[in-house]
Amino acid sequence: MGATILRNARLHLTKGVLEGADSLAVQNHRIIPLDPVLLEDGTSEEIDLNGMHVAPGFIDLLVNGCAGVTFSSDLSLDGLERMRRWLTLHGTLTFVPTLVSGPRENMTRALAVTRKFMDKHPGVCPGLHLEGPFINPERKGFHGNGYIRGISNSDLAYLRDNIDNIAYMTIAPEVVRGKFLMELMGMGMKLSLGHTNASFNDTVDAFKMGVTNITHLFNAMRPLNGREPGIIGAVLNAQTVTTGVIADGRHVHPAIVRIIHQLLKDRMYIVSDSQAVAGSPEVLNSFTVAGTEVFNDAKRGLIDAKGSLVGTNICMMDGVKFLVKTCGIPLDDALMAASTIPARVLGLDYESGWIDHGYRADLIVFNDDFKIRYVIQNGFLKTTAELI
Repeated sequence: MGATILRNARLHLTKGVLEGADSLAVQNHRIIPLDPVLLEDGTSEEIDLNGMHVAPGFIDLLVNGCAGVTFSSDLSLDGLERMRRWLTLHGTLTFVPTLVSGPRENMTRALAVTRKFMDKHPGVCPGLHLEGPFINPERKGFHGNGYIRGISNSDLAYLRDNIDNIAYMTIAPEVVRGKFLMELMGMGMKLSLGHTNASFNDTVDAFKMGVTNITHLFNAMRPLNGREPGIIGAVLNAQTVTTGVIADGRHVHPAIVRIIHQLLKDRMYIVSDSQAVAGSPEVLNSFTVAGTEVFNDAKRGLIDAKGSLVGTNICMMDGVKFLVKTCGIPLDDALMAASTIPARVLGLDYESGWIDHGYRADLIVFNDDFKIRYVIQNGFLKTTAELI
């Protein structure tokens, strides 16, 4: 069977036999080293990239919506397909749709449609992100107050029955405590702390029980204080905890992003936190998310009536460019924050997030201006023109 060969490239995040290489091949949906044997029968396709960059496809762990779709409001396979097409065009080859706090029937519908989408596109969606409802109403953001609540034994049974469709769940550790937290960890649920007013001790206790991830650091959580470090202080004091950061320059100041990267290094990753307005085919001056009207303000971004931020209009490539151009973070570190580290958070790094022999062939090709020229997804190469 013929292969797709990429020559004369700048390969990023390489491992093993591909470390230091400037060419690679894709065959049978996997990355392999370039072998002259592949050229003998004339069935392989060769592409000279003339020094363009090749990196693992982006993995976005927090997508509220895009392409005009608000997932929490449009729990349909068609909505997820529209999101997938826009995300693929912009280099995000794996994504986690996010469901915010709402009625149980919404969760049931979201889990069902996510399962159908996962089965249709293996490797594209590792499951649903449940952002709530077990969060702190004092740090609810745009979540509907009436749907935020504590956890019960019936919730545990429901989550256990649906765990194969859940990528991870955001909780507040002061809301989900002790027995319930241990039960969730015991069933294999990946947990992340967010939308929380947790103290330093609350957070450390959750870390001791095995929680190792934080949802959008600095946003919807207790601020850092000299006398009460809170969740942020606990993260900075930990050695094994990974945290997501919304990389739009509005949610977290560039100087803070730079400091967090200096302190955490490969334990900081980025998310888009995108909303329907990102890539919308129509101009959306306002839209509704979880019952909250969101205004698209040219200067302040996406805000509610109180002026609070409600997600972003960016893609992951925008986040990578922000890290490099605005925060001064090296390109490889920025790419790692958009692929390798999210893959590790979800346990996908055995086949995603690196350019290595045998890894899944999910790759992006882009130029020095961060413009994507080719996408290889599951081994199939397309130009951006073909994806539009």
